[in-house]
Amino acid sequence: MVRFRAPFLLVLACGLSAPMVTAQKAQLTRGERYFEAMSYAAAIEEYEQAFRKDASSIPHARHLAECYWFLRDLKNAERWYAVVASSSQAEEGDIYRYAELLRLSGQFEDSEVWMKRFAKLRPDDSRIKLKENAPERIMELMEAEGLTHKLFKAGFNSEYADMSPFIHGDSLVFSSSRVDGYASRQVHSWNGQPFLNLYSGRLGKDGTVSGIKPLADLNTRYHESNAIVANDGTEMYYTRNSQVETRNVLSKESVNNLQIMVRRRAGKGWSNEVPFRHNNPAYSVGHPALTRDGQRLFFTSDMPGGRGGTDIYVCYREGNGAWSEPENVGSPINTEGDEMFPYVHENVLYFASDGHMGLGGLDLFRTVIRDQFFGAVENLGIPINSTADDFGICLDGPGELGFLTSDRDDAIGGENIYWFRMHSKPDDDRVWAGRILDVNDAQPVPFLTVRLLDMQRNELARCVTGLNGYYEFHAPNVPAMISAKIQGGSQVELLPNEFTTSVFGDTEVPTMYLNSVMDLPVNVILRDAMTEEWLDGVTVTIKDLRDGSLVYYGITDALGITRGSIPDRRYGDDVQLAVTFSKPGYLSKSMEVDFRVLMFLEQALMGPDGTSLSPITSGVDMASAMNLRPIYFDFREHVIRRDAAAELDLVAQAMRMDPSIMIDLRSHTDSRASTEYNDALSQRRAESTRNYLVAQGIAASRITYKGYGERRLVNQCADGVECTELEHQVNRRTEFIITGCKDCGALPAAIAR
Repeated sequence: MVRFRAPFLLVLACGLSAPMVTAQKAQLTRGERYFEAMSYAAAIEEYEQAFRKDASSIPHARHLAECYWFLRDLKNAERWYAVVASSSQAEEGDIYRYAELLRLSGQFEDSEVWMKRFAKLRPDDSRIKLKENAPERIMELMEAEGLTHKLFKAGFNSEYADMSPFIHGDSLVFSSSRVDGYASRQVHSWNGQPFLNLYSGRLGKDGTVSGIKPLADLNTRYHESNAIVANDGTEMYYTRNSQVETRNVLSKESVNNLQIMVRRRAGKGWSNEVPFRHNNPAYSVGHPALTRDGQRLFFTSDMPGGRGGTDIYVCYREGNGAWSEPENVGSPINTEGDEMFPYVHENVLYFASDGHMGLGGLDLFRTVIRDQFFGAVENLGIPINSTADDFGICLDGPGELGFLTSDRDDAIGGENIYWFRMHSKPDDDRVWAGRILDVNDAQPVPFLTVRLLDMQRNELARCVTGLNGYYEFHAPNVPAMISAKIQGGSQVELLPNEFTTSVFGDTEVPTMYLNSVMDLPVNVILRDAMTEEWLDGVTVTIKDLRDGSLVYYGITDALGITRGSIPDRRYGDDVQLAVTFSKPGYLSKSMEVDFRVLMFLEQALMGPDGTSLSPITSGVDMASAMNLRPIYFDFREHVIRRDAAAELDLVAQAMRMDPSIMIDLRSHTDSRASTEYNDALSQRRAESTRNYLVAQGIAASRITYKGYGERRLVNQCADGVECTELEHQVNRRTEFIITGCKDCGALPAAIAR
């Protein structure tokens, strides 16, 4: 990988620690020359031979460790950094890099020890905080859901380095050291590979690239890489090595610094290149990245004043089209490590870094661009990142197809390009997800059964929509349709030719619409409680408890039935209704009904057997016959509660409608407390109940009352018997027994008390 190097190499601070033989000195000297020329492979050979002959120079050992590091041979880099970091001549950078190499090889405890040593030397270094608790945070990265489930090695990779892809329309531009057509290409002394040139090809929707050819008018004998094209196609930016001649006799070209070159569209071709206005021979400027609107240019530089080895900078387009002075993007992006290879898609900035917590070497990260600020930095996780160097990401226009560069798979010194599908998943994890809404007002339709059918209409799977109208199926492996139907209502189906399925990830099924608001058919059946005969002439009123509105009014026929509909009910809604029955000579009755609308077929509100009304008859308990709630009192109190008052109002209403009704009010307690206490308490409660009815206009002469305490229990819960609270509650009751009425008959013996 063409990474940045400082423009000037450190001068050796000390010589060899002991006299060496002439051969050792010669090998170390040649190693230093190769190292300064960045001919790392050749330098390694000379250094290793010298140390096998007992050379002991820590400065030379440091350079040997750096050679392995720059060639991404991490195992040998760790071996030599262990020697350097453990010596008395260790520098801050040696200790940090050794801690990193231990972490990358999974030696987390040892890495923490060395990182703590580094923290004592550089307590203000942001990487200490960013990389603390490494084992736990790496585990979180490995377990987190990634941008894709798999990377595929691009089929156009060569046996040499291929890197830095960029998508523009249906074209892919990338850089490569391949030699086809360039038999006499110069060899780069860094790793023995030919210099990079720019290539382009036609990009297919399946990630393939065809018709690859070099961009001959851009390529020179130097490195060309990281080419980008403005969204409107009017500008091209790319990176090239500086053309300053080196002083070292081992290489004819300088590889120290990078520069950005610019070309503009001229007819069907490009204009002559011009240097980016902020290039500087004293340091590197490269890896350009443009925002979609072309108003911001991000790039990488090791210019003075940065936070670390290389930082990301930004320039803004001025009114005359020129680029403003570079600004370091600062925290949270840049660290004391290396941040490089910026790329912008929509409002997201992608970049590579070894300063943030990662899986190894350079990892890919992203952050949201917020005006001139940035959101939190997010590691892209696996498989985008690996324990190797991962960088140079790009996406197509819709953000579905992507490419990146990596030297994973032991590609030491030779990077490969990989492609992926954003948000792709393994076959078994893919789903079809959709939503069903009402056709009139686009409200969600919940609790609706949705079926997945094959083309012969065999059911493959079924599910139920959630409160938001969403549903999902495991993606089928055969052509399939989606069907949803409301019983008694509308139906909707989605055929395979009406939507496109994803073969890499989840499929977002188009929203389906159906009519979910209809009139709800209902019926009520009434019988005589004494004779079980159908009861005609009963007035039935139904009110919506939510707002008190009358939603139905009807009268039963000779079969005791009244039918109709409740208007504008929504499928999936919870319905709460107050149903009242009344007929002269019968005790009125009220009931509350609640249910969820899951069909528009006729619903029997009182159930298939209906309900009954009791004739006004001597011996009937009005509380039971009228379906009143229990008359509750607070513990050991006899004051009428508000909820009890509502029930007593119904008794008073019935007695006002038929002034001939006379009642005996009977109050009962459970068995807890003494018999004497319960007798007195029930008597007070009976009296309070009588007084409330009198206050409602009922003559006192029509009411007799008595408290029976615990003397008439209706179950086994006597003194000393262990019972539940519910069982005790059954005994705490108030009865309103009819003792007289006009034309009042007596209860049949079979049901008399």
